[in-house]
Parts: sequence; C-alpha cells; structure tokens
Amino acid sequence: MFGERGTGLSRRRNFSRLGTELALAAVVSALVSLALYMALNALFFGILDRAFFSEARMIMREQACVGRLQAYVTENGLSTDDSKMLDKWASGEKNLLITIYKDGRFRYSNDAKVMVMVPEMNEWEDTSWLYEVRFADGTAQAGVSYYAEYGYYTVASVLGGVISMAAFALILVMMIRGKIRYIDLMEQEIQILKGGDLDYRITVKGKDELASLASEIDAMRCAIKERQQKEEEAGKANRELVTAMSHDLRTPLTSLLGYVDILQMGKEEDSKKQEKYLNSIRDKAYRIKELSDQLFEYFIVYGREREALEKEEVNGAEFLGQIVEESLFDMESGGFDIRRSSNEINCRLLADINLCRRVFGNIFSNLLKYADRNRPVTVSYEQREDCLIICFGNYVAEDAEAKESTGIGLKTCAKIIEDHGGSFYSGQKDGFFLTQISFPFIHSKKGPEN
Repeated sequence: MFGERGTGLSRRRNFSRLGTELALAAVVSALVSLALYMALNALFFGILDRAFFSEARMIMREQACVGRLQAYVTENGLSTDDSKMLDKWASGEKNLLITIYKDGRFRYSNDAKVMVMVPEMNEWEDTSWLYEVRFADGTAQAGVSYYAEYGYYTVASVLGGVISMAAFALILVMMIRGKIRYIDLMEQEIQILKGGDLDYRITVKGKDELASLASEIDAMRCAIKERQQKEEEAGKANRELVTAMSHDLRTPLTSLLGYVDILQMGKEEDSKKQEKYLNSIRDKAYRIKELSDQLFEYFIVYGREREALEKEEVNGAEFLGQIVEESLFDMESGGFDIRRSSNEINCRLLADINLCRRVFGNIFSNLLKYADRNRPVTVSYEQREDCLIICFGNYVAEDAEAKESTGIGLKTCAKIIEDHGGSFYSGQKDGFFLTQISFPFIHSKKGPEN
C-alpha cells in the first residue's frame, strides 16, 4: 500500500503540469527574444554600416590618411626601416591600424601583434585595398584601417541584448500572468476562509498543481465545515439531552420529596399507606439512580476516543454464544418466545468485550421492559461479505408508552458500535420495533475459520 502510494507521488514529481507549462512559456519567450535580438542586431548594424562604413566614406578616409603619411615620409625622407619615426606619426592618428609591405614582404605595423599574424603580401589574392607610398628606399604598399567605429557595434549588440532580455521577461510574465492572477485569487479566497466564512467556495481552475492545491484547500474547508456542523449538532443534542434528563429527574424527585414530606410530618398514620409511600420512595430513588447511571454512561462513551477501545480478536460464533445467546436463554426461561435464524458464522471480530456487553445488555433490558411477551421475539444472525449483521425484532407491549424512556441507552449503543467501525439502527413501524447491528469482521489471509 505504501509502495503504491510512494510510486504515485514519484510519478507526480517526475511529471508536473505546472512545470511543463512554465517551461514551455520560457522556451517560447526565449525563442521570441532571440529572434528579436537578431533582428535588432541586423537593424543597428545596418544603420552603423551606412553611417560609418559606407564604401565611399571608407575610401575617402583611407586616401586622406595615405596622403598625410606620404607628406610625412617625403618631409622627413623616411625609408621603410625608420620604424620609430613611423610609430611617432601613427601615434598622432587616432584608432589607426597601418601595415606596410615592400617588395611583397612585411616591413612595418604600428601594432606589434600584427607583425606575427599578417602573412606576406604575395600570399594575398586581392591587394586592391593597398595604397602606394613612396619612401626613400623605394615604393611600398600600405594597408590602412580605422577601428574606432567597431566599439559602436559592441554598444549596439549590448543594447540589442538588453532589449531582448527585457522582452523575454515581459513575454514570460504575460504568458504566466493567468497563473499569477490565479495565485492572487487563491490568496484572497484563503483570507476569506481565514476570516471564518467557511461557506465561501475556493475557485478551482485548470488541471495543474495549482488547481490540485485549490481543490485540496476546498476539501479541507468542507471537512472543517462538516466538523463544525457535527460539533454544533452534538452540542445541541447534549443540550436537549440535559434538558430532557433534568425533566425526567425532576419528576420522580418531586414525587419522592412529596412522599418524604408526608412521612416526616406524620400526617399519615395508616401503616399500609406508609408502606405504600415507602415503596414509592424506593421506586423513585431507583429510577433516579437508573437515569443518573445512563447519563454517566452516555458521557463516558461519548468522551472516549475510538483509539482508547480495548479491542481483542474473538471468534464470531463464540462472541454470539457468550454475549447474545446467554441472555436469550434467560429470556426464554422468563417466558419469552425466541425465534432464531442464522447462516454459517465462521468470521473473526475485533471487539471491546466490555463495551459490547453494555450494548447487548441495553438491548435485552429494553426487550424485557417494552416487548410484548405474548408475541415472539425474532433474532437473526447473517454473515455477509464484510460484516456480521445481528437483528432483534419485537412487538411493543400495549403499556410500553406509559413507561418512561429517555433514549440515552440507544444513543450510547450507537456510539459504541460506530467506534467499532460498524453501524447501529433502531426504529419502530406499526408497533414492531427493530434493532439492527452491523459489525465488521477481520478478513483473514488464510480464509475464514471452519
């Protein structure tokens, strides 16, 4: 049982509807933001290309640079080996990379890294981008490149990334906005329940874990509400019981005090009447004791937790024989006509024997008190698939209505049987009173006993 439940929980953890929805939302948001990033890069780079790197603009800047270099070389009579003078001139040019070749061989660059990376000129397929510069030692070819504008491309790329990330967050929030609103709604509804309005129903939307959580909270609300209703009903029943018991106790107590007062005042000298009064006092006193015992037993049983029962495993047939049949034999000896019916009883029960004796003792006490002795009392035992059914049926005596009854005993019996996991029914129709007890039994792995 626990293994199956653990497997179910494991499957739930492995497959999360809410997690899947959020993952899909994140993937869609990432794809859209990536597409936006690429589009922004293309847009920004296109603008930069047109603004800084158009072919005409690049040629004009390179030609101007080569013109300044030629004037500097001619003025100072420099050769291609005068690297220090060339460095001095290059340092005055901002963000310039210049490379000089002579006779197809690399001779100079204002960036030391280029000296080991740039191949010989004769390895280039296209040398149209080189410009001729006349040095003292002959004509050389110069490659000119400005790199300051490349920083703008970095800024444009970063700006596109920031906009794309903002778009990713915005799209993701918009896609999960329904879940966020649902969480806010659940919080508001929980606050309503916290305020004590248990009639307010929690909204259940969707089929993911949030919906499952809302459903569980609503089920908890119903359970709390049902428990409160039961407590209110129990409180009402107890108040009605106390009211009824106070009336039932007051009636014999008033009579008892009246008889005592008559005897104490000595107004009655007839010994027979005095004896009659004493017998009445005795009867009323026993009636008060009976009512107080019933009330005491009622509150003991209703104050007992189900786990506090002292259950023991018993054979079903032996249980009926010891607790039920012995009392039936006594009734037969007292003149009752007992008619039994039963199928095969081979089950085992888990019962608190002392409490079960109280149940059947109360039933037999009612039979002796209210059953019509001139008509048969029916008793049936029936073993079903999962429980043992015990039924008592009797016709009510004509003078039964004149006998006082609070109904406490039957309520006590019902509580005891319910604590055993069974059910208790009692009712009257057309002068016939029926009591039925459903008692669960233990399912043995080896099968029922023989």
